Formats: sequence, structure tokens, C-alpha cells
Amino acid sequence: MILRVLAGLWICAVALGASFGALQWKMKQADAANHVSVAKKPSELRKLRSITVPLIANGGVQGYLVAQLSYLADGEVLKALDVPPDSFVMDEAFRLLYSDEKLDYRNLERFDLAKFGAAVKAGVSARLKADVVSDVLVQEFNFISAEDVRK
Repeated sequence: MILRVLAGLWICAVALGASFGALQWKMKQADAANHVSVAKKPSELRKLRSITVPLIANGGVQGYLVAQLSYLADGEVLKALDVPPDSFVMDEAFRLLYSDEKLDYRNLERFDLAKFGAAVKAGVSARLKADVVSDVLVQEFNFISAEDVRK
């Protein structure tokens, strides 16, 4: 009889210890998840107006490249800046598109948008001397020929 009572107490102690251990483990997992979500930087998505870049080849305007971009940036860094980076992103994109001699306006599907976005991001960071823009997104990228504009 005493052996059964001791066995019952032992089983209760093991069950209680296992429950306590599982509860502690769950609390640590939840605490770690909270720290990860707090550590994430709050990002802000800013949509820019469209830019129109003339494409000049063979001594004349062949058409216009219309691009609409947006960028992702840290909200706290944006508040700390004296000048919003919108103009810098648009200017850097215009300069890259206008000066790209390899840009084939007849085959825009071959244009490397990921490389373009990374180049815009790097250029803006260099000009502002801060890592403000975390990603550049292309929302629209079209070519309008000169003949279509004249019509």
C-alpha cells in the first residue's frame, strides 16, 4: 500500500515537472518571437510619380520610356532626414535609364529590373551618405514609340 502511494506521488511529481518545463519552454519561444518582431525596422512604402525618359538613337528620339517606381525605407530614418529621398530616387532612375547605351527599347522584357533597382538603391545611398532606401520596386515600365506619340 505504501509502495502504491509513493508510486502515485512520483507520477504526480514527474507530470508536474514536465508541465512546468513545457510551460517555461513555450514562454521562452513567445518571448523570443516578441523580440524578433520588435527588432524589425518599421518600413514605409512610398510610391513615386511616373518618370518619362527620352530614348535617343540614330540622331533622333526613338520614343519614351515611362517608368513608375516605389521604394521601401525605414520610417524612423525618413523622419530624421532633412530632405525626402523621393527626388533622389527619381533622379537616379532617370540618370541610369538615360545613360544606359545597352538598353534595347525594342526588347524591354530583357531589361534586368533587379539590377536596375539595386543600382538605384546604391546610387541614392551614395548621394545621401546613408542607407535610407532598402528596396526599389518597379510598378510600371513601358516604352512608347515616337510614332505613337505623334498620332
